[in-house]
Amino acid sequence: MNRWLTAFPKRYKQDVRGVKACLPFGWTRLSPGTIKVKIEHEHIQIPMRVYVSEIDSERIKKLTSTQQTILYCLYTRHHDGHVREHYLQQLLKNHSHDGWVLAYIIELASEYVREIVDIIVPAIEQWDPEVKRRFVEDDPAYMKRIEDRMISYWNAYYRSSGERRSEADYPGFQIIKSLREDTSVEEV
Repeated sequence: MNRWLTAFPKRYKQDVRGVKACLPFGWTRLSPGTIKVKIEHEHIQIPMRVYVSEIDSERIKKLTSTQQTILYCLYTRHHDGHVREHYLQQLLKNHSHDGWVLAYIIELASEYVREIVDIIVPAIEQWDPEVKRRFVEDDPAYMKRIEDRMISYWNAYYRSSGERRSEADYPGFQIIKSLREDTSVEEV
């Protein structure tokens, strides 16, 4: 349980417990690693991957709005890309504009599934500029890691493809530009 409490800001401890109670098989199916991010002067540890069955939509409706956001964030770390995409879309429809939610979304943007990265671009461009600014300034090392991963995936999968030859065309770079445009932090 402790590991899941650290995946979200401390103020959501009771909400995390509520989400845990509705998950099948408990919370035991996790990859061993975490992604450490400093958000709003607090460190959270996002799971690398979650190996948990999806829960029934009727159970989701019984959760509070905050608990639904927590659940959607967790499922964006799911081992199945289709599940990640589905819950990303749910998260973007029903999310708060907090920095910790942004961390889960940006982590997805640094992965190799282009269809998911394409979904994130318009959401990030419409995100509250002040939240984006704080997010970037809170953890420059994390931002560097995200940028490095995006560049690596672009180089490995899209650089030489016919439809995505330049950096300007790759959606990951549009996300980085949108995050940085309102900040005083340049590339690390």
